[in-house]
Amino acid sequence: MSANKNIVYSRKDKKYFSYMLLRLFIISFCWFAVTGCSANAQQKIISNINSYQAEQNLNIPKDKLANPALNQQAKIINSKISDLDTNRNLSSSANANNFFESKGNAKSKKVSVGAGGAIRSYMTLIPTEKSNQLGNPLYELRLFANGQQVASYMTVSGRAHTQTRDRNRSGTEAPLPDGRYKIAKSVIRGTIPEAGDRFLGLQPTFRTGRTDLGIHYDPSFNLNNNEDGTSGCIALTNREELTQVLNFVRTYKPQFLEVSIR
Repeated sequence: MSANKNIVYSRKDKKYFSYMLLRLFIISFCWFAVTGCSANAQQKIISNINSYQAEQNLNIPKDKLANPALNQQAKIINSKISDLDTNRNLSSSANANNFFESKGNAKSKKVSVGAGGAIRSYMTLIPTEKSNQLGNPLYELRLFANGQQVASYMTVSGRAHTQTRDRNRSGTEAPLPDGRYKIAKSVIRGTIPEAGDRFLGLQPTFRTGRTDLGIHYDPSFNLNNNEDGTSGCIALTNREELTQVLNFVRTYKPQFLEVSIR
């Protein structure tokens, strides 16, 4: 009789032990599932908050913000630029460094880069099929932050009658030549009235005869006063948009400007 009781208790113990193992497994599975969902949701919320904060900090109007549909295009451009950097020497000459350091005493800060030194924040200038009222071609200045296009602006470079002149020769007032430019660390006052009181210098990282290039706004945009356009710089069409671009530069420290307008 005692042996039979022991057998019964042994069977009950095994069933109870199996039940507890199954219960522990189910609880563990549910915990991991909930934790994973919570982490994904938190990551998405943080991403949305960061995106919203970036837009608020830069004070970019909604009509200037990049369409989310452009994100894939931005990734392609980002990939192409990263490939270019793999085979391109980005070191500038001592004269180029001195040029930028002499424009301001602000200490150099680390640029925004991703894992493995990938390009993250930069600007590009590309052609459009549009012109202003005086026939001066419009070029699109695109701003990329953390690998995503965040805004774009219409700009001018050169004048309507100088578009076909030699872009590498000084004094032609042609648009600035294609290539990569280092961006100044601080804003200065323009050396001519048309450059205005805020001028962001650009230094070519390639051989060219052009000097004193930069980004400013064009106070004569669409005015028939023989001053519409620039002597080769990139000009925004109004002061407000220049402010937004300068805020972007100050916030994200873009690594370069890539010009490809011909």
